[in-house]
Amino acid sequence: MSKRTLFTYYSSSSSTPTPPETNARPPKNRRVEFCASDIISDPGLRKPIDEYSFEIRDQVKRAYALRGPTQQPVGFTFPRSWQSGEWRSFQQHWFGTYDWLEYSESKDAAFCFYCYLFFEPGKPDKWGSSVFAKVGIDKWKKPLEKFDKHGASHSHCNARLKCDDFMNQRTSVTRKFEKQSKEEDNRYKTRLSSSLDVARFLIQQGDAFRGHNESSTSLNKGTFREMIDWYKDKVEVVKDAYDKGSKNCQMLSPFIQKDLTKACAEEVTSVIMDEIHGRRFSVLIDESRDVSIKEQMAMVLRFVNDEGKVLERFLGLKHIEKCTSIASKEALVGMISSHKLSMSMIRGQGYDGASNMRGEFNGMQKLVRDQNPYAFYVHCFAH
Repeated sequence: MSKRTLFTYYSSSSSTPTPPETNARPPKNRRVEFCASDIISDPGLRKPIDEYSFEIRDQVKRAYALRGPTQQPVGFTFPRSWQSGEWRSFQQHWFGTYDWLEYSESKDAAFCFYCYLFFEPGKPDKWGSSVFAKVGIDKWKKPLEKFDKHGASHSHCNARLKCDDFMNQRTSVTRKFEKQSKEEDNRYKTRLSSSLDVARFLIQQGDAFRGHNESSTSLNKGTFREMIDWYKDKVEVVKDAYDKGSKNCQMLSPFIQKDLTKACAEEVTSVIMDEIHGRRFSVLIDESRDVSIKEQMAMVLRFVNDEGKVLERFLGLKHIEKCTSIASKEALVGMISSHKLSMSMIRGQGYDGASNMRGEFNGMQKLVRDQNPYAFYVHCFAH
């Protein structure tokens, strides 16, 4: 009889394989979203609509439609190429004649804004969606004739009509089936304006919106919902709008809170763009990691207004995959062009002391100066 030790006793029992858990819950699918910062202004670099997930295609179309034709650069020097025995190039004044026209700086080609959004792959024609939505026009001999034919084509007219109907919610099928009374419309406007007022106040104060438990029985449902309840107790009209209105359109969900916040941010950005109004500007950029350990780039614009005052305006944040000079430059170009600005309008750039930003040969400031030699680099002395 062999002598058993403490080690062999426990090792024999532990060698029995443990059966896998069969009741383990599958991981929850993360909700796919499309943000305004994901808009790619250059039409030659955009991802086709049919390549987006089906869940967010309407979000992508609405985000681009609200922004309108983004790539119509002002003050940009269009490159000239030798075509048909002459030097030819794209002309700035064409934007005023054709409001659907967009220009790709990367491909030196013209695209159609409406055909990109509502391209029909099964119905291509010579002057229709297939050319102006994906390929682009880069031959500048008799371009106005091509633009006129495209503007009068059946596919372009259908795409423009679809865009108008898509943005006009009162013509949608859902709207026609849900014929609501005027009283219910007024209640909806009251709920919307109340939620927007609370959102603007929280944004101005820099306070958090959400709470840990936002159920109706919670003692603390978060700042946003608690302020809505306070608003309802103070104003009788607001209380009636929430209590007697539609229960599936309360304007209180987390997604509605995000949409209201994005709308406020876009309005502020629009005011900043009106202040710049074609002026030359400088950019100040800093990069850091967020809670999810992703690199994000913050950008500030500095310019001089009509009164001679130097103003600084925060433009926004942009997530980047890798903290490299090329990725940072691409993010800069994307943010600048998404607000209908051009790299040729930059007159100064300031970054921290990181080598990927200030590098003399391969840094981001060198890449920007290769494209615009007037964008002089100055070290940010706050670092």
